[in-house]
Amino acid sequence: MYYVDSHIHLSDKNYNKYHKMIFDYMRQANVQSICMSEDFNSSVEALSLKEKFFKDSDLFRVFVGIHPQFAAGSVNLQLFESLLQSKLEFITGIGEIGIDPTYTNLDPDNTLERQKIVFEEMLYLAEKNEKPVSLHSRKSVNEILEILPSYKIRNAIFHWYDGNKSNLKRINDKGYFVSFGPYLLYSNDKHALLKESDINLILVETDGPVKYRNCFDGALTSPSMVISIVYFASVLLKKSFEEMSEILYDNSTRFLN
Repeated sequence: MYYVDSHIHLSDKNYNKYHKMIFDYMRQANVQSICMSEDFNSSVEALSLKEKFFKDSDLFRVFVGIHPQFAAGSVNLQLFESLLQSKLEFITGIGEIGIDPTYTNLDPDNTLERQKIVFEEMLYLAEKNEKPVSLHSRKSVNEILEILPSYKIRNAIFHWYDGNKSNLKRINDKGYFVSFGPYLLYSNDKHALLKESDINLILVETDGPVKYRNCFDGALTSPSMVISIVYFASVLLKKSFEEMSEILYDNSTRFLN
């Protein structure tokens, strides 16, 4: 049986001294990790990990992209596209990309207009190269849903979905996926969202190195956590663990195409 952590930042420096432990676990437990990037440097690092440790294995997949937090400043979109084209055989998708008004308060140069320019460039590259996308949509689900149909995107996932039920229905009606993380084990709001989701359009994730509280307090966020999420999802949706595992793996396969 296979499991999939659909969103984790394994190229983050917080994981540097844990790579061997995590990679050994992934191989032993058959947990596939989709490594997300946030800028040019993390994209390069993710690709380096892929080539060094999983060159001939699909257990480690790479998404490259520019996170809205890093849309301002010296983003060189031509350099990013050159990287994409030169390493296309090792790149599964484009992510983490999106829009987030939170970051406009932290950096006056990171305007929503600038974020949208970078976001649309990432969508263009995804369309051009027929890649799925992983979306950061905090406080911006409506804006993203307005932009996405302008591009022929193979598949899209609203990572860490935290919107309302009406937008969830809009997302699922368009055939887009949503993902749920370790917070599912202790958040009643997320329980309700999971139950409202199309079961064929959900994935699970950890979003490491983000840390979690309650039962995960103090633990290193790693792909191993997806087993607990799968189990709890099976309880909430009244499925057997085996059936839930198969559904989520099939969903992941369709998302990655």
